[in-house]
Amino acid sequence: MILATGFVRWLQTTYLSSTGSRVLGTFGALLLLGVVVYLVDRAGRPFKNRYSSRLTEAFQAGIVAVWLILTVVWVTVVWNITWALDIVINTLSINRLTAVRALFTVTAIIVAYLFVRLLNRSIDRLSEEHGAITDHQSEMAYHVADVGVFVVVGFVSLAIWGISLGNLFLSAGVLGAIVGLAGRETIGAITAGFVLLFSRPFHVGDWIQTADHEGVVRDVTIVNTKLRTFDDEHVLIPNDEITSNPLVNRSENDRLRLDLEVGVDYETDLDRAMEVAQEAMTDVEAVREMPAPRVISKRFAESGIVLELRWWIGNPSAQREWKAKTAVITGVKTAFDREGISIPYPQRTLSAREEATFEVDEMASEGVPRSDAATDGGE
Repeated sequence: MILATGFVRWLQTTYLSSTGSRVLGTFGALLLLGVVVYLVDRAGRPFKNRYSSRLTEAFQAGIVAVWLILTVVWVTVVWNITWALDIVINTLSINRLTAVRALFTVTAIIVAYLFVRLLNRSIDRLSEEHGAITDHQSEMAYHVADVGVFVVVGFVSLAIWGISLGNLFLSAGVLGAIVGLAGRETIGAITAGFVLLFSRPFHVGDWIQTADHEGVVRDVTIVNTKLRTFDDEHVLIPNDEITSNPLVNRSENDRLRLDLEVGVDYETDLDRAMEVAQEAMTDVEAVREMPAPRVISKRFAESGIVLELRWWIGNPSAQREWKAKTAVITGVKTAFDREGISIPYPQRTLSAREEATFEVDEMASEGVPRSDAATDGGE
């Protein structure tokens, strides 16, 4: 420190003793700052294409901030106003140990951020270029890496500031019990998120159905899962809701069986109708050849016999399901019309009841009023 102070005094007395030299030194520092800003901006453009834009901008901001601080310090030295820096430091009550701790803490956070970005890029390379891991596994690796690295950095930062981890864990136990009671739903969602990430019941891009929601998985986090429904809506489902309800993954296999009911008249040749329907399904391009489509007699209905059409599609998706059903309905209807097979509609057979008869009093039929003792007053 004494050596640095002596060097500053020598610099001021030797080169910065006149007003002109001070103005020139200030102008040179500002000009150099402008050049640094320009070069940092130019150098950052290729890095934005290769790396993350936010990461590059963070580096640029850090370099400019450091150079700006150095420029301010240089100007205070040039004009011999270093006492201003002393006032600022004393006002902020920053001693050397605190400054060193803060510097190491910031450095640890920056290194952790850079390491996480590098790790995520390596995971992307394994997933996209080499195909060594699936998208779901890459999502899991992202979250595990982020949490693990920053937890380690948190412990390192606490150690830098001299905080005892034993006392911290004791306090964290009490605090964890309180937070656990208050935020058990959130903690449950996070726990369920890790269960989903490790058990892998579905992957990004799969077509799933759970509870009242159905759609394609767009993203999986440790808190929720994002679905894109077939109405093009984005739905966020808490992970604990997914793990606590039955889950149907229609994309787990490379095929999906579809079925459709169609009725035929009671007077129709049933074997012929089943044969025509099966041939019509076979001619549909979206229907897989193996397993072969089938037709079974399902039940007797009020107006005819119900046949169930069963067929398989490959690489199942909602769009392929709709297209296959539309094509099968069109093909079967066309084939039935060609073969003269009628699809019945609800019919009712009405029959009239027998005409009711009753006896009519002879006098009443002749229009003579009837009387008796009760109505005649007993006479």
